[in-house]
Amino acid sequence: MLKKIDEAGRGALAGPIIVASVILPTGFQNPLIQDSKILSPSQRKKAFRIVKKKALDYNIIVKDAREVETKNPLGATKEAMVETIQNLKIKPNLCLVDGKEKIVVEGIKTVSVVGGDRRSIDIAAASIIAKVTRDTIMQKLHKKYPLYD
Repeated sequence: MLKKIDEAGRGALAGPIIVASVILPTGFQNPLIQDSKILSPSQRKKAFRIVKKKALDYNIIVKDAREVETKNPLGATKEAMVETIQNLKIKPNLCLVDGKEKIVVEGIKTVSVVGGDRRSIDIAAASIIAKVTRDTIMQKLHKKYPLYD
């Protein structure tokens, strides 16, 4: 069983870091599930609904700004990556991680894939879940603090 993870918000100046893990059915294909950065907001929302409906399992971890400040963006991201894997109901035997970061999860092999959200539909699905979740949080923050836009 393969599991893939991706994050959103690590380079941002405000808001949380979101890390998502997704386990899709073997052989799952959908042309809309691709790198979240190349999809329009409406396409991402549609893809988000598809992934949530079709995924065998998924998990989302939110690291708020205080945790990011305390642990630094990379430390908070790596911690969230491990947590999101550990919180899955279905335990994978292999996990593809977007980017060059190396993470260690006891009992699970992890492989870093640079540009993974363009190379793996599973990483792209995790990218979509993370991005739409973060966008939703940021939209709520905008309503509360509109001057920050």
